[in-house]
Amino acid sequence: MKYRLYFLKGTKDYVLEELKNKFPNIYVTGEFSEYIEFDCDVSNILEFRKVMSGYAVEADGRRIDLSKRRWRKEFVPAGINPCLAYIMCMVAGVNDNSIIYDPFCGAGVIPITALLYFSCKRAICSDKSGSAVEKSRINFEEAGIDSSKYTLFQSDICDVKLTKRNIDLIISNLPFGIRTGSHEENIKAYDCLEKTALKVLRRKGKLVLLTQEKRLLRETFSKQVWKCKSIIHTNEGGLSPDVFVIERKYSNTKMGDTGLEPVTSTMSM
Repeated sequence: MKYRLYFLKGTKDYVLEELKNKFPNIYVTGEFSEYIEFDCDVSNILEFRKVMSGYAVEADGRRIDLSKRRWRKEFVPAGINPCLAYIMCMVAGVNDNSIIYDPFCGAGVIPITALLYFSCKRAICSDKSGSAVEKSRINFEEAGIDSSKYTLFQSDICDVKLTKRNIDLIISNLPFGIRTGSHEENIKAYDCLEKTALKVLRRKGKLVLLTQEKRLLRETFSKQVWKCKSIIHTNEGGLSPDVFVIERKYSNTKMGDTGLEPVTSTMSM
């Protein structure tokens, strides 16, 4: 049977990887800018709901939306596409040993994705909006995730009280300053995010971030501690944000010797 699998701009390689992992017997017949064509002996198109990174699949004139999530009952303005949230977790390498943090969690799409589909060990999520936190709480409950697997709280990134260096991954859809907030607010928020990352990320931890504020992100993480790389240029709600991967640079000195990374040992959450 012939199929077409549609994907967001810039994400084809990740979609193809997931497709082949979950359906190893497919035969790809074409790769295009918006979709992948393939043959497969699967006769029920609904089987392709297992593919979380693509947003639609077609066969014999029938089209199935793959971006909908049964647990996503609540939404926030400028919320992330669940397909892109899945791909960001792929990029980050989330696994069952990962402790992740999303400091701009919105309605909880990224941490729920990490817990449900990647079985991450624990998710910590916060947002400065009380309404967003409540919407996250509802979505977590709809997803049936045990409360012992996540911590959810209201906090501005500049006031976050996390201090223990036990986070493996910070994965987040950052404020763009277009539909909500402003560039001036983002300057402060991004700076506070960088300081928080220094405190809570493990030595080999990394950030995977989505933003339209590309120059600001590069400037904020341009210090000698970080290497910042855009790996996906995509589309999201009519905008053209990038997915960035940010990791520490390493030197011959031990952590704490340069004064660049604060050493912490206490934990407030």
